[in-house]
Amino acid sequence: MFRRFRRFALLLSLIQPLLVVASEGGLDSVPAENPKRVLAIFFGQRDTPYERTLEDGLRKSLAAGPNKPGVRLETLYLGMFPLYDRARAEAISKLYAQHVDTAPGFDAVLLSGVAAAKYFIDFGGDLAKGPVVFLKPTSADAASLDIPPDVRVAENGLAAAETLEQAVRLLPHTRNVLVIGGSTPVEKRMMEIARRDLTRFTQTLTISYIGDFDADELPARLAKASPDSIVLLLRASRDSKGRNLLPPATYAARLSKASRVPMFCTFEPLLKASDCVGGMVSAGSTAATAIADTMRKLVENPASWPAGKVLELPGHPMYSARQMARWKLPIDQLPGNAILLDYNPSTYERYRTEIWAGAAVLGLLTLSLLSLLGMLGQNRRQRRTLAELEQRWQFALEGSGHGVWDWDIASDRVFYSPEWLDLLGVDVAPKGPEFRRSRIHPDDLEEVERRLAAHLEGLDQTFESEHRMMRTDGSYLWVMERGKVVTRSTQNAPLRLVGTLSDISERRNTMEQIEYIATHDGLTGLPNRSLLNDRLDRALARAHREGNQVAVIYLDLDHFKTINDTLGHQCGDLVLIAVAGRLMAHLRETDTITRQGGDEFVILLPELRGASDAMHVCEKLQEELADPVSLDGRELRISASMGIAMFPEDGDIGEQLLQKADVALYKAKNAGRRGFCFYSESMNVALNDKLDLDVRLRKAMSSGELHLWFQPQFDLRSGKLFGAEALMRWVLPDGTHIPPDHFIPVAEEFGHIHELGNWALAEACKQSKRWAQIAGRPIPVAVNLSAVQFRRDGLVNTIAQTLEETGLPASSLVLEITESVVMEDASATHTALTALAGLGLKLAIDDFGTGYSSLAYLKRFPVSHLKIDRAFVKDLGVDPDDEIIVRTIIQLGHSLELEIVAEGVETEAQIELLTRNGCEYAQGFHYSRPLPAERFAALLAPQDLSQRNMDE
Repeated sequence: MFRRFRRFALLLSLIQPLLVVASEGGLDSVPAENPKRVLAIFFGQRDTPYERTLEDGLRKSLAAGPNKPGVRLETLYLGMFPLYDRARAEAISKLYAQHVDTAPGFDAVLLSGVAAAKYFIDFGGDLAKGPVVFLKPTSADAASLDIPPDVRVAENGLAAAETLEQAVRLLPHTRNVLVIGGSTPVEKRMMEIARRDLTRFTQTLTISYIGDFDADELPARLAKASPDSIVLLLRASRDSKGRNLLPPATYAARLSKASRVPMFCTFEPLLKASDCVGGMVSAGSTAATAIADTMRKLVENPASWPAGKVLELPGHPMYSARQMARWKLPIDQLPGNAILLDYNPSTYERYRTEIWAGAAVLGLLTLSLLSLLGMLGQNRRQRRTLAELEQRWQFALEGSGHGVWDWDIASDRVFYSPEWLDLLGVDVAPKGPEFRRSRIHPDDLEEVERRLAAHLEGLDQTFESEHRMMRTDGSYLWVMERGKVVTRSTQNAPLRLVGTLSDISERRNTMEQIEYIATHDGLTGLPNRSLLNDRLDRALARAHREGNQVAVIYLDLDHFKTINDTLGHQCGDLVLIAVAGRLMAHLRETDTITRQGGDEFVILLPELRGASDAMHVCEKLQEELADPVSLDGRELRISASMGIAMFPEDGDIGEQLLQKADVALYKAKNAGRRGFCFYSESMNVALNDKLDLDVRLRKAMSSGELHLWFQPQFDLRSGKLFGAEALMRWVLPDGTHIPPDHFIPVAEEFGHIHELGNWALAEACKQSKRWAQIAGRPIPVAVNLSAVQFRRDGLVNTIAQTLEETGLPASSLVLEITESVVMEDASATHTALTALAGLGLKLAIDDFGTGYSSLAYLKRFPVSHLKIDRAFVKDLGVDPDDEIIVRTIIQLGHSLELEIVAEGVETEAQIELLTRNGCEYAQGFHYSRPLPAERFAALLAPQDLSQRNMDE
């Protein structure tokens, strides 16, 4: 009865997200006649502030309005915070398909968070018929996700520096800053970004980064903070002991109540749920509205947001009026566009600007009136002068702080206001127009004069120009000049022009900085994908005209992920910066090198004579990268693989060349890395075959076509069955087999090997325990570990959990690892092997003698067996050299106190030679081919099996 109730509860928990869809699908706000449909998949639960804010923003923007049709919004809440659960995701996918109409696919899909993205990659292939947007969490590292290239990415920023800058403006006495962040991977990444962005404050502030804290002790620490301190909370959802602080907003409220100093936040949900003062917040209402408006535009016009472009969601200054009052902080020091929560201003505060503006205008009008009254008695010339002064004064009012110049064209004299002179650092200026003209930058003068002449001739209504003007110290500033002819003759000839001059240097610099950020990589300073596309299009257009060639080189660092995993992302970033500097040193000024993301670079070589020029550049780059990179006393050896596509041979469109260079890179990596490869049409065929095999393998994994077979191993001393080696077999419905050396590399490359490996390990352990019950003695089973499995974090825990779940003694499990994998990173390998041996299982070096070995390292590893590769066994008794090699391997293994297993034994002569040289165990067709588990169990009858023929 209890089991039935538990199953019912599990089913109810899985179907809950679907209930949200059914009851809150937004049907009431959308016309019933064929509406557009948007699906939003959330990683968490609906009652959390962030998801609630995002959904509200989506509904508000997608709802029908006076001039816009409604868009139907459907939501799916996975309830997977902080970790993604694939089994739960699969169950949700099945239930969702049963209860919700997903055909013929949604017009757009929004993926909120990493768990939502993984869900879509694993089970959402049929959900979208239109654009897909991945709303990347703030500072999340989504590089490990296999996100399709056509998925758009939107990202919330982390404005720690802007928040601290605003906080110090409000609290100028601040000397200490406590920066708090949690211990999840995303929160650790936030802390790294904050460390980088807050570096510029370290000369005036003491900044303490608190990422390793006890959830119960931290409030007490904040309660004792010095009065000259402030707290900057990034986000904390897990402490150093691994305890979840969920929801994060609740723990933020606890910290802010305990703190004796003001606390500032960078996330709107934390601000609204706690006693935070405020900050430059993201992941809130502003970002929700922005992504909602973007989704509407995508539904109406998918081309409005090109694939590959990352949308930076805006942050916004937001503060709590209640907390501002609590800490006696001046509201007038906040940014002009700041949002104040719970703010009820007085009438004066609400209309202060209007009141003072009205008073100023009234005062100016009063002064003008008094001036006019005082001049009424003067003569005609004085009245004309008064009129001129009035016009200058009126224009000065309109210019509001700009410099004014008044050109009497008839007399060719110019009046320059004091503000105009101050902008250029001039005390006194000649009265002629030539002085102004002489200050204009020579490169801008022709265009300025053209615009001015067009206005004087009446072709343009006003004169307006942005250009550079020289100050007295020789420096240039960007200015905006505006002017208008205020007096013309009866023949329409210009008589008088009044103009203004304003300094726009800051705005121009900001625009240039924004343009630079939009077109360059923030880490290395190299051009990014956007700038590459522009330069590639120009290079191809020039090549079309001039008949030369263009090369596109796709470069990827070999094993860069190992550097990130072992030394950390900060060290990896330094390596990328060093590599960028080395690559740039060997390129021409006309060449372009860009960083595409991660450890991928693209090099554009225009104006080439032929492919040999591109090959020469690749050889130079390989030589440059051959020298190790020194970081913190370490020497890191770096190599790269490169793929090359040429114009016009491989295509005449930039996107084609990039795609084919990527295919050539793929080939270079498969050829052993540390090299380069030119694109050829045969590569596409090979790649398509591999992609096709990947699709078939995915189906085979779910349809039961993959099996685990076992090859018996025999003790040469007693002749009895000793153990078995587990081998993967792919058997098609028609009975034919696909060899493991065909599909195992595909599984490694496309990420299936971990699922296959875990399944094979569990199945092998179950069979070994079953055989031990049949035979009345242990029957050890050997399982191969691929290089990809061995390098993955959590391997030891996975194996330990499998042994515990299957009940197999660790001593009955043998893990086989090739010697090339063992020797790849001796230090890391020693740590991993020691941890595995600590479980009590046995370790074997597979295919010994075919790779490269260092005996100095090998003797340190906790290995129990060496397996002689079949290449040396097959010619025993025929080739004397092979007998010498086998005897040497056996002697070497025995000297290291290891037992020897020979593979590929097929003849009695081979057995005799192996036995004579002291080999302990053997396997091969002489004894038996690999067998299904049921047929292997039949071999366990209590008799001497050495005389049986098991080749049937």
